[in-house]
Amino acid sequence: MSSRSRLFQICTLLMVGLFLLVGPVSAAGLLCRSDPTVILSNGVIMDFGVTISTLPWNVKEVHYELHVPVGVSALISIHTPTWIGTVESFTIYADQPANRYIVKSVVDTRFEDVKVTMDATLVSPLTDFHVGIYTISGLENQLLTILLNI
Repeated sequence: MSSRSRLFQICTLLMVGLFLLVGPVSAAGLLCRSDPTVILSNGVIMDFGVTISTLPWNVKEVHYELHVPVGVSALISIHTPTWIGTVESFTIYADQPANRYIVKSVVDTRFEDVKVTMDATLVSPLTDFHVGIYTISGLENQLLTILLNI
């Protein structure tokens, strides 16, 4: 038996096993995640993301708005590896008073009533201050907002 034929058999067996394992689970039980991180000029690290109750190829767009203190900008932006057919983007506005951060998100999917959960965490290594994880839930095409004060 050739190695190519053997590889095909193993792949087929894995796929059948996957369908048997996942078969009873509804599509709503499968999740995908967008999880970018931004390092700001004041040393604060913003880690935020959304968990979406659908498969990655059903997600059309995930957009974030970051509202940071006046005078603060992004030094480094680390995006989640992009899913096929989806776009992850964010816009930063330096329009908040000192020590106040707002994260907003909107998720657009191919279906209606898809559940979305957003979370956000701030970490400041310069002051060794860590703000806990904040979470909010809603549906796709709904604006979700988290306010964080240090």
